[in-house]
Amino acid sequence: MYMHLFFECPFSTACWNFVGIRGNFELPCLDMVLQARSDFGRSFSREILITACWTIWTSRNRLIFDAIPCSFISWKESFKNELGLVCIKAKPSLAGALRLWLESLL
Repeated sequence: MYMHLFFECPFSTACWNFVGIRGNFELPCLDMVLQARSDFGRSFSREILITACWTIWTSRNRLIFDAIPCSFISWKESFKNELGLVCIKAKPSLAGALRLWLESLL
């Protein structure tokens, strides 16, 4: 079920396409995530993966608990806001590269 929620449904697929992370669904889940991180090839891939999963999760929770439909546009804004907060707390060596990447999404 979590594979569908986070990686396979059209909504989550659109989210991953937006951030440029692709998964090989023929691999077991953990191997798929590790391979996707490696393929992404950036030092901040963990931060991207965690933030994307968190914002997918919170979007689904809004649907389930508040009857607010999942919207890619609202997910994208939430993702950018959450990642901006991650930039504030990140190590300086990582924060600069992460901010530049985030600005390239705008």
